Amino acid sequence: MSITLYIDDPSNPKVKAFLQFIKTLDFVRAEEDEKFELDAEHMRILEQRRKERLSGKQDFFSREEVKQSAMAKIKKKSSR
Repeated sequence: MSITLYIDDPSNPKVKAFLQFIKTLDFVRAEEDEKFELDAEHMRILEQRRKERLSGKQDFFSREEVKQSAMAKIKKKSSR
């Protein structure tokens, strides 16, 4: 079983005590998320893609459009 806890104020002393406690339990594996940051090259690529999308040079599909397209392809394959 996996449970995710979202802690809004990690500096709260009660939170620190709680985390210290659960880390002592042998059946609990506590993993803390590290902040992830994109490097300059990835940021440049994302900015270029954003500009292409906004200028109309690159197509953009909503999540729902992609889902509908995929479902249509699945239905087409299964009807063969």
